[in-house]
Amino acid sequence: MKLYLFAAAALGLAVPAQAKTPARPPAAKSEAKKPVVDPMQAMSAMLVMFDKLFPAGPDPDPARLAMARGTAATMFPSGAYATAVTGFMNKTLDRVLNMSEADLMGMLPAEQNKGKKAKPPSTEPLRLMLARKEPNFDSKLAAVKAFMGSTMTKLGNAAEPKFREGMARAMARKFDAAQLAEINAFLATPTGLAYGRQTVGMWFEPDVMRGMFEMFPEMIKLMPEMAEDAATLGAQLTEKPSTGKPAAKKQD
Repeated sequence: MKLYLFAAAALGLAVPAQAKTPARPPAAKSEAKKPVVDPMQAMSAMLVMFDKLFPAGPDPDPARLAMARGTAATMFPSGAYATAVTGFMNKTLDRVLNMSEADLMGMLPAEQNKGKKAKPPSTEPLRLMLARKEPNFDSKLAAVKAFMGSTMTKLGNAAEPKFREGMARAMARKFDAAQLAEINAFLATPTGLAYGRQTVGMWFEPDVMRGMFEMFPEMIKLMPEMAEDAATLGAQLTEKPSTGKPAAKKQD
């Protein structure tokens, strides 16, 4: 299987989106029409549930909120979301393109590679293989990255102000005025400014991502013990309460 086609499909190198979508055949007359869900109504219902699960906290002290807004603006500066996510996506895409068919085949379990053709997979980077098939590969790759960047910027411009305000409200309740003043004093230093610019992006660093994934084997090791604990809890929940009365004696 030509696994490098995955990368080609991800890049969308040649065909416009509307040309890729096949014409939908007309529905049979006997086919029952499914109810159409209004996306806005569905989102409204979700927001109602969200509001119940995560109610807004009490309004913080106005003076502390003003200080916390400055803190949030430094720790989550404008454009931080787009910079972090776009950088992560671009680096990941470049790493995939620098891999080879052999690298991708090596990721599959051994049993899935059985019965494949005898010809060994190519060790040539996917980037070179795709560039040979598509003369305008570099320009189209640049266009894809530019599209991702502009899309993330639009999303960030819509989401960041709400996130910063929520962060400011939380910090204004968690820290008093003296603590916020100390935090802001640090963030005003060159080191503090650098820390603020890097805070969001560090969550997308490879070592941090590896740490998140490497916890799963440890969680799997705990599964037997967690299953025993769950069984014990289940027994406690289903245990009938004692009436406090002595058991009746059996008659001879």
